Amino acid sequence: MKKLFLYATIGFSVLSLGSCTPTYVDPYPPGSGQNTYTFVDEFVDNRNGWNFSDPAWDAYGVIDQGTFSFNYLDPNGVAYYRSKDIRFNPDKDFSIQTRIGSDNNMGLLFGYDEASGAYGYSFTVSYDGYFALWDEGGNGGPADITALVAPTYSSAVRANGDWNELSIEQVGNNWVGYINNNRVFSIRAPYIVKGSVGFVVMASTRGEADYIQADFY
Repeated sequence: MKKLFLYATIGFSVLSLGSCTPTYVDPYPPGSGQNTYTFVDEFVDNRNGWNFSDPAWDAYGVIDQGTFSFNYLDPNGVAYYRSKDIRFNPDKDFSIQTRIGSDNNMGLLFGYDEASGAYGYSFTVSYDGYFALWDEGGNGGPADITALVAPTYSSAVRANGDWNELSIEQVGNNWVGYINNNRVFSIRAPYIVKGSVGFVVMASTRGEADYIQADFY
């Protein structure tokens, strides 16, 4: 779905990526006394229905050779979302991780619910080395996009279209974000409408995801 509010996008060039296998990280080690669940998609096929075509907005997604290619080519657009409801409980601890790269700006999306108008939250990285955390609007707070962590340049980000490993953990009442195993933010956790995961790309972006994984109670 297309977003109609204003984003600041950063950088544009050419993407060239390979595919890797994710390293499983168990946020709830044995002996914790909790039942845990894992959702993982390594994009070996379209079993979870990521493929789509939306020519009206010049947006396309296709799984090919072990990656999910997600393109939003409308130069006058703002952002485009692709999400799957995996029904994780947002009131309990969870961990979501992915490996992404793009020629502009792409992010990990969670809490998106089109039916209720909740755009969820996104943890984004740009081609030229910035990261940010966004409230996409409609989540019980601001209606418009709001920066929870403003765009910040970081040496933790592998710039120039390289792969970046992103993860966000909810631990108690806090969200902790990591890029390539480097902690880059910790904030108080806002309200999440729905237990969904996916991706967001900004206008004029060709992006790829190597996998997506969620571990939750």
